[in-house]
Amino acid sequence: MRRITDPQVLKGLAQPIRQKLYRLLVQLGPSTGATLSKRLGTDPGQTSYHLRELARHGFVEDVPELARDRRERWWRAVPGSTGWAHVDFPTPEGQAVAAAAKAQVVIDEFERVRAYERGRDTWSPQWQAAATSSDSFLRLTPDELGELTAELHEVLVRWAGRGRERAAAPDPDPDREHVFLFFHAFPERP
Repeated sequence: MRRITDPQVLKGLAQPIRQKLYRLLVQLGPSTGATLSKRLGTDPGQTSYHLRELARHGFVEDVPELARDRRERWWRAVPGSTGWAHVDFPTPEGQAVAAAAKAQVVIDEFERVRAYERGRDTWSPQWQAAATSSDSFLRLTPDELGELTAELHEVLVRWAGRGRERAAAPDPDPDREHVFLFFHAFPERP
């Protein structure tokens, strides 16, 4: 996992349009700026600017070998997950950037949950039965929470690799879809 420790890099990723562009590139694979602009309903010039900013910070990269001519520009997400921790931003400015970025991520995550719930009936009964929502209240030490988080990340990495391998198979399963999974784990006092 790429751990972000520079407030300017985090600020570059936390912008809402950039988050959506990055997510689309992860989900769709290489795409042109024009295709991404249409998907998001944004101005092509604005989309190109945000893609260049994502590239400047190492989140996406240009894929010139896919272009059919000099005007067409393809982009792809740089593989790997990204994360950050508030403790990596000790200055007041860094703390403000980390807090704003986290707030934007949480807003985006819960909007995606709401979008699924609004459209749940469009999914097959198998998908509806497999989708889940869960929470747990645990009593842990900081070290134990760190261990649990590391284990969960290992599981996610393993399943992400498995999904990529099967999606790239010569005869991929037509029922394979992108699955959004997120978790938050933090101390809480009653």
